[in-house]
Amino acid sequence: MAIRTKPRLRMGLLAAPALVLIVAGCGASPYDVQATQCSPSQHQALVGRNIGEVRLPPTLRTREINPGAMMTGSTQPGRLTLFLDAKGWITRVACG
Repeated sequence: MAIRTKPRLRMGLLAAPALVLIVAGCGASPYDVQATQCSPSQHQALVGRNIGEVRLPPTLRTREINPGAMMTGSTQPGRLTLFLDAKGWITRVACG
C-alpha cells in the first residue's frame, strides 16, 4: 500500500527548488546603466565588462570603437563612446 502525501506538502516540495532558481537568476543579470546621458563617472563601472553582457538604456546614445577602427570627427557631448578590445571587452569609456 502506497503512502500518500498531503497535497500541501507536495506543493511545498516543488516551490523550494523554484525559489532557488529564481534567486539564483537574480544574481546573474547583466549590468544595467541607469543614466541616459553620458557621464564618465557613472559609466566607469562598464570598464572590464564584455559588451555582450551589458544592457544600456535605449535612450542613451552610444558608439563602439573597435581596435583599428577609424573615428569620425563628429562629437556629441551626450553620447557614450565605448572603446573595445579585440574580444569585445570594454577598455575605456568617454563622452563624445
